[in-house]
Amino acid sequence: MKKVLIGIVGLLVVVAGAFVFVWSNLDSIVKEAIQTYGSEAVKTEVSVADVKLQLETGSGTIKGLKVGNPPGFSNPNIFELGMISTKIDTSTVTENPVVIDEIIISAPAVVYEINKSGVSNVDVLKKSLGKSAGESGSKGGDEVKMVIRKLVVEGGQATVRIAALGDKNQIVKLPRIQLTDVGKKSGGATAAEVAQILSSKLLNNVQGSVMKLGVNQYLGKSADAVTGGALQKATGGIGGAGGADKALKGLLGN
Repeated sequence: MKKVLIGIVGLLVVVAGAFVFVWSNLDSIVKEAIQTYGSEAVKTEVSVADVKLQLETGSGTIKGLKVGNPPGFSNPNIFELGMISTKIDTSTVTENPVVIDEIIISAPAVVYEINKSGVSNVDVLKKSLGKSAGESGSKGGDEVKMVIRKLVVEGGQATVRIAALGDKNQIVKLPRIQLTDVGKKSGGATAAEVAQILSSKLLNNVQGSVMKLGVNQYLGKSADAVTGGALQKATGGIGGAGGADKALKGLLGN
């Protein structure tokens, strides 16, 4: 066999996000595995531009990892990860769990959307991840497990787009995330468990940041209901062009 084992740590945004390998000399195999297992985890398309592995040092990089938006949203992707770098303890590659010294995810870009029905893409993705975790947990079997000593997500930003406000973009910076000893207490975590832990942290991070913009007032409401009510209140029911423009700017915080 050309390979002994390939383990994949899925991310975002999704999710699906970094990798573990025991032995392989083919970057394309790892790339394909990330796309396949990542897509299964988040129930949307996961694509990767480039994978580079340094087997001698146990290091690797992933560039251009994208997680597609769920159906019903305008932007093609919910996550675009600028760079993922990883360092594996090579003395553990034949063991279970495998120990990963660090995973660094740099400059992730997130698009937070609320569509015309008042539903956010982050909420839809979180539900998909929850279902995927349940499905993976029910399979059982002798899965490869891992312990991640340090996992960092830094330099991220979210673009907020709300259909009720004409899809005008607002940008918000995301706080740094650092997790330590992921999977250590349980004797190692599977790829699905790591994906669930990291994705939940990242999605909660996004939600916490965008809620400061007051986006919660648009959740669960149709675009017509939001804009109609706001315009009527702002214009006193007259609905003139100038009043409508002023109302829209007020909704956008301008």
